[in-house]
Amino acid sequence: MIGFASPLLAQQPDIILIITDQQTASAMSCVGNPDVKTPAMDELAKDGVLFKNAYVSYPLSGPSRASLITGKTPCELGIKDNEDNLKQEDRQNSIGFRLTAAGYNCLYAGKWHIPQVNIPEEGTGFHKVCNMDDNILVDACTPYIREKGNKPMFLVASFLNPHEICEYARDESLPFSRLNNEFLLKDCPNLPSNFPEPAYYPEALTLQKEADPKSYPTRSYTDDDWRKYLYAYYRLVEKVDAEIGKLISELKANGKYNNSLILFVSDHGDGVTSHRWNQKRSLQEEVIRIPFIVKPPKGKGISNQKNDEALINTSLDIFQTICDYAGVKTEQNLKGKSVRPVLEGKTKTLHDYVFVETLLDGINTRGWCVIGKNYKYVLYRFFKNREQFFDRNFDPKEMQNLAVDKNYHNTLMQYRKELFNWGLDVNDLLLIKQLK
Repeated sequence: MIGFASPLLAQQPDIILIITDQQTASAMSCVGNPDVKTPAMDELAKDGVLFKNAYVSYPLSGPSRASLITGKTPCELGIKDNEDNLKQEDRQNSIGFRLTAAGYNCLYAGKWHIPQVNIPEEGTGFHKVCNMDDNILVDACTPYIREKGNKPMFLVASFLNPHEICEYARDESLPFSRLNNEFLLKDCPNLPSNFPEPAYYPEALTLQKEADPKSYPTRSYTDDDWRKYLYAYYRLVEKVDAEIGKLISELKANGKYNNSLILFVSDHGDGVTSHRWNQKRSLQEEVIRIPFIVKPPKGKGISNQKNDEALINTSLDIFQTICDYAGVKTEQNLKGKSVRPVLEGKTKTLHDYVFVETLLDGINTRGWCVIGKNYKYVLYRFFKNREQFFDRNFDPKEMQNLAVDKNYHNTLMQYRKELFNWGLDVNDLLLIKQLK
């Protein structure tokens, strides 16, 4: 195990990391979505910074979460799917062990999925609070929040929803929730402007849906079915928001809200009907861009700010941010950056580019993308229309693939080069081969 910084208990804030599962960035009322009400998330945004350009390292729970607790990319970890295990060295150097060594009482409640759904009793650096169950999570955390100890607390509250939209799409019963399925169509949201599949749409995505009808059971969906899907999705978001509200209330009641560093994020997004996509794994905006809100300790940062300049890789940057506030040194070769300078008003930017990788498991096809300030480049390994190139400012819904437009050739080549260099940096031999 690597060495860690000496504990500086007087300077270490309590740290609360709140994670939802499969929540797209637009699924909050604080970003102007009229179809969902999220007062708890909105409260965190009012008290902190809402990052509007936050992306996951991988649009799938297992790889994304493994990346989050290690600060490494899924490629560096050798993790490509939900069943893949962390190597022992990476597990021993993960964030639970690091903060425990720095003097924190490390607690984990809810979904783990690295790769087990429930966190093991031992071997993670965390004390297990409870298994995955949104209905009991806050109650299970309450005794630890009320505890008066001499150690700072690092609490991870990892909720399941809105992930139960997966069962809803398959017309299955939801394991932990109940939805009123007798809602009227007039109450359902309208379909988004990017509901249709655009021209030059990657064939790999079409084939992925055909290869895995259990995950993508939408082949016979009517437009009304898709509207009902959206309605159900937003109700599940509201359900988890209510639980987050209970957690915030408990923190406030015990004097642990104001002076804590609180981070709110999701492990990946959902297609939410855009391009007729549900679920995850694709590299479209709704799937890889997620909510990210950080509330700094009171008096030690800005609040009520919406930042649309900083490009964030949530998994890599959350790791560095938590270690920064905890006083834990990290290795120089890690790719993430702490957002602390942004929270303290010293800068508004972070990365020049962020990178995302994926695996379309049904057709064994990998994909990658690079997001810059103005453009986004996507590459899938196989099949027609492998490349996508979008103007992020003028086409945020990703309806016009500029990869076929000669006027953007030079800019496209620049983004190819950035992705190639990233492949060299993380030793992704397959990516390097695609772009040589």
